[in-house]
Amino acid sequence: MPDENSSPLATDEAGDGYFNPDRLTEQEVRAAVAIANVPALLMVVYQTTGDPKWLDEPYRPTRGKGLGDHDSGGLNTKLQNEIREHAVDAVLSLQAGHPPAIAAPSPEDTVRMMTVCMGETVGDEYGPMLSQELARRVAPDTPEIALEPVRPPRGFNVVLIGTGVAGIAAAQQLEDMGVDYIIVEKQPEAGGNWFQNTYPGAGVDTPSHLYSFSFAKNDWHTHFEMRNDLQLYFTQTMKDLGANERVRYDTEVLSADYDETTRRWNVAVRNGAGDEEVLNASVVLSAVGVLNRPKLPDVPGMDTFSGVQFHSADWPEGLDLENKRVAVVGTGASSMQITPAIADRVEQLTVFQRSPQWVAPFEKFRAPIPFALRRLMQSCPEYHSWYWIRLFWQFGDKVIESLRVDPEWEHPERAVNARNDAHREYFTRYITAQLGDRTDLLDKVLPDYPPFGKRILLDNGWFAALRKDHVQLVNDGVDRVTPTGLVSSTGSEFDVDVIIWATGFEAARFVSSLDVRGIDGRSLRQAWNDDDPRAYLGVSVPDFPNFFMLGGPNSFPGSGSFLFFMEVQMRYIRGLLTEMFKNDITAIDATAEANDRYNELVDATHAKTVWTHRGMSTYYRNSHGRVVFVMPFLNVEYWQMTQRADLENYTTR
Repeated sequence: MPDENSSPLATDEAGDGYFNPDRLTEQEVRAAVAIANVPALLMVVYQTTGDPKWLDEPYRPTRGKGLGDHDSGGLNTKLQNEIREHAVDAVLSLQAGHPPAIAAPSPEDTVRMMTVCMGETVGDEYGPMLSQELARRVAPDTPEIALEPVRPPRGFNVVLIGTGVAGIAAAQQLEDMGVDYIIVEKQPEAGGNWFQNTYPGAGVDTPSHLYSFSFAKNDWHTHFEMRNDLQLYFTQTMKDLGANERVRYDTEVLSADYDETTRRWNVAVRNGAGDEEVLNASVVLSAVGVLNRPKLPDVPGMDTFSGVQFHSADWPEGLDLENKRVAVVGTGASSMQITPAIADRVEQLTVFQRSPQWVAPFEKFRAPIPFALRRLMQSCPEYHSWYWIRLFWQFGDKVIESLRVDPEWEHPERAVNARNDAHREYFTRYITAQLGDRTDLLDKVLPDYPPFGKRILLDNGWFAALRKDHVQLVNDGVDRVTPTGLVSSTGSEFDVDVIIWATGFEAARFVSSLDVRGIDGRSLRQAWNDDDPRAYLGVSVPDFPNFFMLGGPNSFPGSGSFLFFMEVQMRYIRGLLTEMFKNDITAIDATAEANDRYNELVDATHAKTVWTHRGMSTYYRNSHGRVVFVMPFLNVEYWQMTQRADLENYTTR
């Protein structure tokens, strides 16, 4: 049976038939609308009818709390049913080919609709961005979002490094531009981190429909997808783009050297057989990512352990943990997924925690998306787009506002503003409730730093696992490893059969997997003083002409969709290349002045966010305490910065 990600026809719920995702019967529409998100349906009704009454009382939804979908919109049953009934008519009308009254909401329309849809004020500055995103998902050929046609000069070519999220976003644009390019990927398949990380419980903590490319709609089966289906999505997207034929898998980039005479790059690569080759390119586009180089601690005695030990990113295939004594070192995102997934399989589980994490409820963890709702998502792009945009707001800039420092706030030791403090109280109540009668764990698991200071984690059974009799949480560091186990910093000994080092990645060392050398042979590591990376807009570094990055320094959104962010960055890079082609420019790199000015803004903005709070350590910061990983700006602020190819901030060569 064909895979439903690769076929224009997807299987039905039982897997024994096919449906046309573009056409539903009235009965099927009613079944879907009956369980759909009311605020999103309301926007479909308004967009289809154009009747302004749907944006006024009594139909206006309330503001949702937390990160939930707020499916009812806070409306009473009678109003919900009225909206659903008109939504059935709207969906059937759209399916019949009748154009909506408002085919493409203007920026002003979008802000008004968003304010109603979310039950809170959405600023005018969001209009241009969100109206484009609606159009991109409903009607990708809309002239308002069409990118300028590109005619690369003869001989122009690109070496793209990596086929993770950033690499796929880049490949999509390069294909559309008609640029000659090749992709080098060290792994045997696309997917980046999702290929590499195979540990039990691996999954995404961003809603599946938000963790999707605008150009690759997918029939997600669960609200938060697990690793295998994510990996399938990325590999299938590469095939659908036609980019798979461009990839050299099992091939690692060793170095990239800029030739000032030819103004081209020499990229040394080595394939799985050990054969080396030098590729010549006009542009090197790095999409190598950051969270892919495991960080193992330097603990005395690691080489003496007689059992099995490994980093969580290097999970051994076929590992049997049945009746084993297991230690998990670390309590970050990987540990919080691994621990609940293996707790019932092991004889004894000891978790070593350096510092506790703020954990939020995960109501839809592994919750399936009802089949009828999946069909509505596939067949009605207007509903899918409004559902996406609600998630984008709920998990994005709405959250970031609570992470910015209020200098007048009276309790800076525990929170950065009143809203942040409300989050702290909410999470505290949740954690306390989850522990139940295990009050002995409360002091261990309750953080004393502000919420969101570290990456907020979602509870996929973490507290339930900690409450089990055979699970022990050790609030000490690991002092040394012995042949039979671990010794804590307080001298307690723990005999184990397996050690899982869930100790994170080299998050501050961007592009550390290859040696990049620009003007005068200067290396990127020298330019960045090893772990202090700085790049203009996270994209370009002075004196490294035509070396562009996706997911570069400060390129990870503080909250929201990384996939959206990579698409924004790649469209900006496309704009730069287009201007180069139009003006016969061979090479560009950010000026030192633009780079300094931008990074001064980054640092100044970060100084007013929770990520620089002194009460905790986080992988967002480098060895000098500077935040280099996460972006300090609102999504809309960065979007505004990248809407124009600003060649005045670049040295042209």
